[in-house]
Amino acid sequence: MTLVLLSSAAWAQGSDNTPVKPAQEESGSIPIFRTAARLVLVDVLAQDPKTGLPLNSLRSEDFRVLDNQNEVPLTVFDSGAKFNTGSLALWFVVICNEKSKGPRGELGSGWFAGKASLFRPALDDLDKRDRVAVAHWCDDGAAQLDLRPTQDRDAAVTTLEQALRPVEFDWRSEGNTRHGELTLQKLIRLIIDDAHRANPRPLPVVLFLHSDSTGMPPEELNSLIDDFLETSGIVFGIKDADARDTPVGRFSDGELRGVLQTMAQETGGQYFSIHPNSYGAALQDILLQLHFRYELGFKPPALDGKRHTLTVEFVGPAKTQYKSVRLRYRPEYIPTK
Repeated sequence: MTLVLLSSAAWAQGSDNTPVKPAQEESGSIPIFRTAARLVLVDVLAQDPKTGLPLNSLRSEDFRVLDNQNEVPLTVFDSGAKFNTGSLALWFVVICNEKSKGPRGELGSGWFAGKASLFRPALDDLDKRDRVAVAHWCDDGAAQLDLRPTQDRDAAVTTLEQALRPVEFDWRSEGNTRHGELTLQKLIRLIIDDAHRANPRPLPVVLFLHSDSTGMPPEELNSLIDDFLETSGIVFGIKDADARDTPVGRFSDGELRGVLQTMAQETGGQYFSIHPNSYGAALQDILLQLHFRYELGFKPPALDGKRHTLTVEFVGPAKTQYKSVRLRYRPEYIPTK
């Protein structure tokens, strides 16, 4: 079965990459999380371009990591093939299926209503240490963790279906088009906070079921991505292939389009555009990549709270043997004191 991937454009995030927080009157209720990065872990996904399967026999000597173009020595190397990578907290995230988003909710998550069960077989591929969870946000300002990370796969599917039920709310009648954007930011940070509270701490994986018509000011998206960069979280997304594509660029008010795809790109994830008969296959592909990921760890040269560029590449014989393989990982990180 062939899965069609959405291409992710590298949209601007500010000329100097300096995080700019939203105005206080808009973001006062949104928590901002910072974590100490005395050991940086970089999750690396490596797929064979011919088979689509993960490469599972790579060794530490096959990689090198550059921090701001300077090579750093690896102090940690874990391989999913050897079952020594961390556990996952897989979050299904949707927006309320509002009547104002079209007959089938084509501007949001409505395409998935009544189809949550299509993801159930893939959930059997979760490791026994992994958890699955459900969350949603609405354009009226409501954000909710509907189901915190659990091993109960059936409960996750049932809860997801409940979160996708159509609602009568029409955001246009409220006169505030920013409620949804700010609530999405709040929800993401609640998910990150949930991962911080867990012991042992899992890798938070956010899976948006959304056509990605979402917009956001560049500085706020920049800030949200910063929080992901500090937690190693990975964003994936699934868009129904019949939902209209989101054009690259900006809305008339200057907001960036398709911000969910940008978050996927900036965290090393992917966004899939597929038909319902491939929903489960897409989730299986995501879990396969994550379970066979590599975790490369190093001590940051400086705890300066600034964005550092990350480069992970093959070295030695692997550079020639796997020259057609594209490694996916978060392209930046932020070390803080």
